[in-house]
Amino acid sequence: MQKRTYARAAPANRIFISGCARSGTTLTQRLMRCFEDIFVHPPEARYTMLDMLDRPESNLVVKRDARGFAHLAKLPASIGLIYCVRHPFDTLTSSHPQTRNERRFHVTPHRWLAEYDALTRLKKAQPHRQILFVRYEDMIGAPNAQQDRIAQSFGLTPRIRFSEDPDNPIRVASLRKWERNEEFRTYLGGLPPAFLVGVRRFCAEFGYDMPMSTPTVDAR
Repeated sequence: MQKRTYARAAPANRIFISGCARSGTTLTQRLMRCFEDIFVHPPEARYTMLDMLDRPESNLVVKRDARGFAHLAKLPASIGLIYCVRHPFDTLTSSHPQTRNERRFHVTPHRWLAEYDALTRLKKAQPHRQILFVRYEDMIGAPNAQQDRIAQSFGLTPRIRFSEDPDNPIRVASLRKWERNEEFRTYLGGLPPAFLVGVRRFCAEFGYDMPMSTPTVDAR
């Protein structure tokens, strides 16, 4: 079959969604369909997929795959970036159907740290890059305000409000579950102090509280 190509008056607006697993990347991916003239690539993929999409829409969106953090620092400057963040304690105590039979929580400390290190490498490699950070908690608590931020950052036009999307999976009960679950708190309290140094740094960077009862070590 002959491949169909679409003539464009201007290059497509390419947007990549990244962030640690269980931090709102899937939620953000779904809600991006609430904008006009947009194609959201359903499967997870590397950012290179944005160059392979042959679509008539002016705005193209791809969500990172499980190994996306390994290539994040090489993200081309021409691709816009939405980076999703969530309180680390919620991320670290979230389960997933794909791994529920293998382990209690989906994101291991090793995976979480690798994701955060990848973000740090990106900022060092591209110090002038504009990154739109979207906090999961803000997406849940004020979805329309976050939609406005995304629209302004990428020149998008809302088709429907995030809060009015019938397929919107926003769940308030998903916030700070570790505060209400003794099993979660026990697990978090047993995490290595050296690992918690990175968690504390992340919390300070993105405005999250860090319970004083958690162990601390000298960061040097």
